[in-house]
Amino acid sequence: MNQSKTIELNIQQKRSFKLFQPADAWGIILLFVFVTALLLGIGSLGSKILNVLYPLGALVVGWRLYFRHPVLYTGFVWWVFFLTPFIRRVSDLHAGALTEPSPMLLAPYAAVIVCAHTLYCNLFKTRENGSAPFVLAIAGVVYGYLIGLINSSNFPSVTVAFLEWISPLLFAYHLYIHWDRYPEYCRNLQKVFLWGVLVMGAYGVYQYLVAPDWDRFWLINSPIKTSAGQPVPFGIRVWSTLNAPGPFACFMATGLLILFSCQSVLVAPAAGIGALAFLLSMVRTGWLGWILGMISISTSIKPKQQLKLVVSMVVLSILIIPLATMEPFASTISSRVESLADINSDGSFQARQFLYNALIDDAITTYIGKGIGASGGYDSAILVMLFDLGWVGAIPYVGSLVLLIVTIFKSPKQTKDIFSSIIRAVILQSVFYLFAGATMKGGPGMLLWPFLAMGLAGRNHYYYEAQLTLKLLGSSSESV
Repeated sequence: MNQSKTIELNIQQKRSFKLFQPADAWGIILLFVFVTALLLGIGSLGSKILNVLYPLGALVVGWRLYFRHPVLYTGFVWWVFFLTPFIRRVSDLHAGALTEPSPMLLAPYAAVIVCAHTLYCNLFKTRENGSAPFVLAIAGVVYGYLIGLINSSNFPSVTVAFLEWISPLLFAYHLYIHWDRYPEYCRNLQKVFLWGVLVMGAYGVYQYLVAPDWDRFWLINSPIKTSAGQPVPFGIRVWSTLNAPGPFACFMATGLLILFSCQSVLVAPAAGIGALAFLLSMVRTGWLGWILGMISISTSIKPKQQLKLVVSMVVLSILIIPLATMEPFASTISSRVESLADINSDGSFQARQFLYNALIDDAITTYIGKGIGASGGYDSAILVMLFDLGWVGAIPYVGSLVLLIVTIFKSPKQTKDIFSSIIRAVILQSVFYLFAGATMKGGPGMLLWPFLAMGLAGRNHYYYEAQLTLKLLGSSSESV
């Protein structure tokens, strides 16, 4: 009896040990987490140190993982995007003042900028590796940055805005160039978003019920105070660990789609708590984008997979409907759902429409552009692209985007790989979000360009597999 318990204990220890392999990679990640938590716990002094040390640490950890553990590197990048706004809010509360602009928000871009090494090493092989669309889009953004530097004397502001534009492209280029790692990247994405949905969903519901001090402090003092609800329990429009309801809804919608390809005991609780937090964000565009993604998945998979999808939807409904129809959630969610039928009476929709109509003529005639960071922040992808990049930068940027989307959706569907269908759904969802805002840059942009790269990486991977199979069949027939 004791011997069996010892064997079982050893097996459990080995399993837990494998969770943190390779040890050197997890060692530096856990050190980064420990130092961040320690400085947050110190108070005001620790928060001030963290303003510099946190983005620097993200750069150092990202650099080490990039060269030694490339798959873990991609997961680290996603988590830095997930958690940085939350860490910034806690830090600002301890410091007693809102740090604006906050150096801590540079951490995700610091982790991604390491990918510039991939661009440097492969730029002159563009014709061979078929990466011209990514290079053209990057060239368009660089052009907008140069114009921004000319038209603005605020170098830091222009550079930060440039990082928001360039980071999704650099990360996407990195994923595409290393298409041979497609299966590993897929498995990593599944794990990252499974845990991401669980963590962000659980905190989102807690945020709605409790309204923690750091979230109330942020809501009162930040630019989102007019659009993210009231700084009281049951009054917040959930944004969880991110910095606004819109980006949270984009990430959560993507995570909920990815969950359909995951196999874990955590899928059901993650889906239930994530869906509830997603509803509490009250972002109708996010809801509609998720529905569009679900339709895309259901029409591109085999009948057997469709049955599994239906069963998953039934289970999700059983989990979420009782919660969504009881207080304190029911009144908040139902009123927002009802407003979908009368979108024209919505104030934010009317304001967006008025802004678009007032500025579109000026944007169309701005051939050179005002430059990245030199124009105002507009809640319209078209206005932002035309003002920031001008026609000179927008043509290669938008042209590359359209070309990549068409290429992916014209490629043969991989019915055996449900994740390839989910990638297409995320792309379609992300394109839909462009009609509601400038979601091609910053955090939401990480759901457009990198998933385009994953779609192309999968296409190359399966083409290579097919060619290898044909070659093996040919050699075996010759030997016979």
